[in-house]
Amino acid sequence: MKTLSNWRALMILLVVGSAFFLGSCKPDIVEGDKTALNELITTAEALADAATTADYPQAAIDAFKATLASVKTAAEEKLTQTEIDNLVTQLTEAIATFESQAFGFIDEELYLNAGWHFDEGTGTTATAYSTVQHVATFFRGNTVILGDEAMTPSWVDGVKGGHAVYFNKGAHLEVPFTNSFLPANITISVWIKPDELYEHNYIVSQNYWNGYKLQTQGGGKPFFTYKKVDDGVVDADNETDNSIKAGLWNHVVVSVNATTNELKFYVNGTLTKTWTEETKGIGPLIQNLTDPQPFIIGGVATDAELAANFMEWTNADNLGYFKGAIDELKIYNIALEDGQVAKLYNDEKPN
Repeated sequence: MKTLSNWRALMILLVVGSAFFLGSCKPDIVEGDKTALNELITTAEALADAATTADYPQAAIDAFKATLASVKTAAEEKLTQTEIDNLVTQLTEAIATFESQAFGFIDEELYLNAGWHFDEGTGTTATAYSTVQHVATFFRGNTVILGDEAMTPSWVDGVKGGHAVYFNKGAHLEVPFTNSFLPANITISVWIKPDELYEHNYIVSQNYWNGYKLQTQGGGKPFFTYKKVDDGVVDADNETDNSIKAGLWNHVVVSVNATTNELKFYVNGTLTKTWTEETKGIGPLIQNLTDPQPFIIGGVATDAELAANFMEWTNADNLGYFKGAIDELKIYNIALEDGQVAKLYNDEKPN
C-alpha cells in the first residue's frame, strides 16, 4: 500500500514538473530560408577582404566590417523568414553605403569642370567629354619668336591606347576662357610624356602667373604658380628631384584646397609634397581676371598676351612650351583626396 502511494506521488511530481518545463519554453519557430542571406554574406566578405585605404577611408572599412560581423553572428541563430529578410536589408544597405564612400568615386557631373581624353586622332580640335564640352583648338607656335621652326600640335599614341597630343616648338591648344578654369578649389590631373626635362616645360596655364601655370622643371620636379585672391603669388614645387621621367608616361596632379589652405603634389598616384598657409602662404585661388585670356594646353601665353606683356624679354630659349605628349587632362572644382588620386592613377595607368 505504501509502495502504491509512493508511485502515485512520483507520477504527480512528473506531471507537474513536465507542465512547468513545457510552460517555461518558447514554442518552436519555423526557420526561414537563409540562401539569399548566405550569398550576400559571401559577397560582403569578398568586398571587405579586398578593401584597402587606397580605395576607402579606414573609418568606412571599420564600420562596414563591424556590420558584417554583426550580421554573420545573427545568421548563426535559428531565424524566422522575417528576421532573415531584415538581415538581408541591413547588409544590402551597408554594402551600398560602403561602396558610396570609395575614394575612386568622383561625381564628374558635379566636380569635373573640364576634361579631355584626346582620342579624336584626327582634325585640329579636341572636344572635352565633361558636361561643358570645351573645344580646344590647335595653334602653331609663335612665328615672330620661333620663325619657321614653330610647330603645330599633332596626334600620337596615348597613355592607355587611343591618342594623345604632341607638342613642341610653341605648339599649343587654346580654349576660350570661362570661369570653369578658375574654381575656388582646384585639382589638375594630367598624363605627360616629356621628350626632355628643362626649366620651361609648361603643361597648362591660365593667364600665365596672373591665373596659374603648371610645368615641370629641369630637375624633373612638378612646379605650380598661381595668383591668390589677395593678389599674392605662390610658387611651389614638389621638392623631389627626378620625380618626372623623360620618355615615359607620368601622372601629375596638383590641388589647391581653399578651405584648408593646402597645396598638394602627386606623382604616379603618390602624394609627394604638401604646402600649407604656414609653409608657403597657400590661400584661395584668384576668382576674377581683369583681362582673361584663353586657357592654354602645352604653353603659357597666347600670341596676343605675349605681344602685350612679355615680348621684350621672351625669346626662343625662355618662351616656355611643352616638349612631348599630353593626355587625359582634367580640371576638377574640388581638391581630390589622396585615395581618389591613387584610384585615378590606377584606373588610367598603362596596362
